[in-house]
Amino acid sequence: MLFLFTFVCVSSSIHLRGKINQKVIQPIFAFLKQGMTPHKLSLALSLGFCFGLFPVIGVTTLFCLVAAFLLKVNLAAIQLVNYLIYPLQIITILPLMKLGSYLVNVNPVPYSIEELIERMSSNFWETLEVIWLATLLGILAWAVIIIPISAIVYFVLRLVFNRLAKTGN
Repeated sequence: MLFLFTFVCVSSSIHLRGKINQKVIQPIFAFLKQGMTPHKLSLALSLGFCFGLFPVIGVTTLFCLVAAFLLKVNLAAIQLVNYLIYPLQIITILPLMKLGSYLVNVNPVPYSIEELIERMSSNFWETLEVIWLATLLGILAWAVIIIPISAIVYFVLRLVFNRLAKTGN
C-alpha cells in the first residue's frame, strides 16, 4: 500500500512538473527565443508580479494592460505572471490590510466575519464604508512594500535572463 501511495505521489509530482514546464517555463523561454530582450522580459514579469499582488480583486488585468501599453512590454508575459500569482493575491489581501492598519494605527474592521455578514443585511452602506477603509489600508501597505520587492524580482530575473540569453538556452 505504501508503495502504491509513493508511486502515485511521485507520478503526480512528475506530471505536475511537466505541466509547469509546458505552461510556464517554456513560454518564458519562448519570449527570449523570439527576440524579447532580457530587460523587457524581466520588466514584464516583474510588473505582472507587482500588479498581480494588488489587494483589490478584479483590477489587476487592467493595470497590466495599461502598463504593457505605456511601457511597450509584452502583454502576454505580464498576464502570465499576473494569472499565476492570483492565489498569492488572495492570500495576501488580509495581511496587507492588517499591515496598513498597523502603519496608520487604525483598526478598520472591528467586527468578525459573522458580524460583517449580519451588518451587511441590516446596514449595507455603513458596512461597505468599513470594508472600503480596510481596502484603502491594504493598498497603502501594498504601495509601501511593492517597490522594493518588485525591484528585487526585476534584477534577479534580469540576471537570470541575461545569462540564459548568453548561453543561448
